[in-house]
Amino acid sequence: MEAITFDKILILTIFFVPGFVYLKAYRLFIAESRTDFSKDLYEAIGFSFLNALIFAYPLYLIHTDNFLDKTPFWYFLIMFSVVIIAPIVYAMIFCIISQRKWFSRFLINPTKSAWDSFFSRRESYYVIVTLKNGKRIGGKYGLNSYSSTYPNPEGIYLEEVWKLNDKNGFDEIVDQTEGILITENEISTIEFYI
Repeated sequence: MEAITFDKILILTIFFVPGFVYLKAYRLFIAESRTDFSKDLYEAIGFSFLNALIFAYPLYLIHTDNFLDKTPFWYFLIMFSVVIIAPIVYAMIFCIISQRKWFSRFLINPTKSAWDSFFSRRESYYVIVTLKNGKRIGGKYGLNSYSSTYPNPEGIYLEEVWKLNDKNGFDEIVDQTEGILITENEISTIEFYI
């Protein structure tokens, strides 16, 4: 069995790790179903090679003239930036770009559902949820509210419950409300008001 050397760890780090960092970061920004390792392997390696190509010159420079021996702090800072920081930045940039309207002219939006797209805005609304049994519930979807994301079943937590008047307007907040959780199999429609 061959010994593990610094060079082998370095090759593994440069050509394997950035791809998995990118995939994990991407899944934090855009909800996606979990896949098994074997399905991610080729994508991660391909991304890592692309990352290595982008940073080929800086990687070449820090591996010449005993750069590691002379300035170990800068060596590890540059390696950390190339292997960890850059893939996270790529994922953030792709997430931001993919949510622009012009992006949909060229590529499919990676957001998995209208539900995820709407609730990813993280804006506050007053809502009326109509249940499948016809009952209507008024509430506030604010910064302390929550909605599930793909691939989980669609559900919503409203931080405040409001009484509705006869015209389905918001009358007053329910005393001592801690909010309400409504599951996917109960929801018929959700109306949003500013």
